[in-house]
Amino acid sequence: MRKQRDATANRDDGPQLNSLQDIHDADRLLRQAYEAGEMDGEEFKRRRGRIYAAVTPRELWKASGHRAGSRERADKADLWRSLRLQLAIVVFAVIIMMVVLYGTVLNNQGGTKGTPVFPWEWGKDQPQDQPAQP
Repeated sequence: MRKQRDATANRDDGPQLNSLQDIHDADRLLRQAYEAGEMDGEEFKRRRGRIYAAVTPRELWKASGHRAGSRERADKADLWRSLRLQLAIVVFAVIIMMVVLYGTVLNNQGGTKGTPVFPWEWGKDQPQDQPAQP
């Protein structure tokens, strides 16, 4: 309920979208560039159509020929969150692979009987095999 009343909460809840004013400003800048002779009529029509079809500031930036909008991606936070998750999965897989490799090496060297496995046991004296007494 509080998010509906707070205007600043809606601004951070998703990718930023173009307002109608942004689109009109980009159209005005494009028209000025056309009148200055920076592009021909065909390119002006193509870019103008793309401006009105642009949804995010980055699309507007591309469509207007870098005259309006923003160079930044609207979904940059989502991309970084996805990258961090993928990195965490890879690190977890590497740790698991190291544990399995460590266990395989110990097993191939005769098992863990009498071998200190845990780091807190490494400095202690090894138990000697005592012959059974009759």
